[in-house]
Amino acid sequence: MATFGPLTFAHPSKHATGTEEYDFNQNEEVVCLFCSKQFTLPAGRSLFNSHLFECHHFMISDIQTIVSVKMYCDYWKSRFVSDAPDRVCSKMLSDAKIDGEKVACLVLGDFIPEDRRIREEIKNKRLVWALEQQARERDDKEFCRGCLLCRLKFQGTRSDYLNHLSVMHNMHIGRPENLVFIDNFRKMFVEMFLHCLYCNKLFKDRTVLKEHMRKKQHKKINPEHGEFDKFYIINYMEIGKNWQDLQNEMDEDPPAEENGDALSDKDWSDWEGEEDPVVCLFCDASGDFESCINHMLQVHSFNYSELCVKNKLNFYQQVKLVNYIRRQIHMGRCPVCNESHEQLVLHMAFAGHFILPDKQLWEQPEYFFPTYENDSFLCHLDDLQDDLSEIELAEQ
Repeated sequence: MATFGPLTFAHPSKHATGTEEYDFNQNEEVVCLFCSKQFTLPAGRSLFNSHLFECHHFMISDIQTIVSVKMYCDYWKSRFVSDAPDRVCSKMLSDAKIDGEKVACLVLGDFIPEDRRIREEIKNKRLVWALEQQARERDDKEFCRGCLLCRLKFQGTRSDYLNHLSVMHNMHIGRPENLVFIDNFRKMFVEMFLHCLYCNKLFKDRTVLKEHMRKKQHKKINPEHGEFDKFYIINYMEIGKNWQDLQNEMDEDPPAEENGDALSDKDWSDWEGEEDPVVCLFCDASGDFESCINHMLQVHSFNYSELCVKNKLNFYQQVKLVNYIRRQIHMGRCPVCNESHEQLVLHMAFAGHFILPDKQLWEQPEYFFPTYENDSFLCHLDDLQDDLSEIELAEQ
C-alpha cells in the first residue's frame, strides 16, 4: 500500500506535463511517440501497443494503469527531443517475434524513477481535478432537478437530492461525500430510461421497472458495471486500482493459524464472534484485533505496533493515545493538525498525517476516559503490551 504524502506539481525538469484544464474521463487522441500516427484510447490501446512494437520496436509497461496516456506520451515525446530514447529507456529482448526472430526493443515503465514520478504526478493531477469538482458541487446551492423516481422538483444542493433518493426511495447509489460528477451521473440514469440500474434489463414502462427494482432489491449500482466507477472518488486514489481492489485490500484475511484452523472469511462489516468487533481508529472498518491492526497498516499506512515500540509507549499512554484519536475523529478534527475537515481521512492521507500525534496533545489526564462506551480496542491493549515488551526485549 502506497504511503500518501503532500501533493506537489513542481517539475525538476523542463519537460513538464500540461497544467491546463483537462477532462480525465474523456476518450484521448494520443499521438505516437515517434511518428504522427494517432490513436483513440482506451478503445485503441491494443492497436497503439502493436504499432509501437511493430513499427518502432518500443514498449510501454503497464500502460493500462496510466490515468492519462495522452499526458504521459506528450511528456515523453518532448523528453526524447533532448535525450535519445536509448539513453533513458531499458533494453530487452522481447518474447514476441517478427519474421521468426526475437526482437530487441526499448521499454519504458515505472521501474525507471523518472517514469514512476510522471505516472504518479499525472495520477495526482487527476485526483486534485476530481476533488476540486467535488468541492464545486458541494458548495453549489443552485442545484435544480426533478427526482428520478417521483414528480418532486428538487431545489437546493446535490447532497439534499441524493439524500432524498436514499431516504424517500431507498435508492442506494452512495453517500454524497463519496460521489463526484453528480450531474453526469444523473444524466446517465436518464439515458438508461426504463433500464434497471443493477441488471440493465429493459421494461415496458416506469411502473413495471420500479416494481422490479423493489422486488429484486435492485435500487443500487451493480459493482461489476465499471462505467459507474468514474463517479466514485475512491477510484481516483491509486494508480491501477479501482474501489474493488482497495476494498479487497481492506478485507484481506490474515493467514491461517499454525494449528491449521482457518480464520473467519467473512467481510469485516459482517464479522461475528464471541467478542465484540474492534473498530479501526480512523474509519468504520471492524474485525478482530489483529485484523484491525493489519487494516490500519495496509489501508491507512499507520503501523500502530511499530509506533508504540519506537516511542516506548506504556499501557496507560496507549489508552490516552487511543482515546485522543477516537475523540478527534468523532469530532471531525485531524489528530495531528487539529483542523476540521469534511473529508477527514482524505486530508490525513494527502497531508501525511497518519502518524503519531505530538505527545503534548494526547498526554492529558482527560484521555483516560474512553470516547465510546465498551471500546473493544482498549480491551486488547493489555495483551498487546505484553507482545510489544517481548519485541522490545528481543531487539535489545
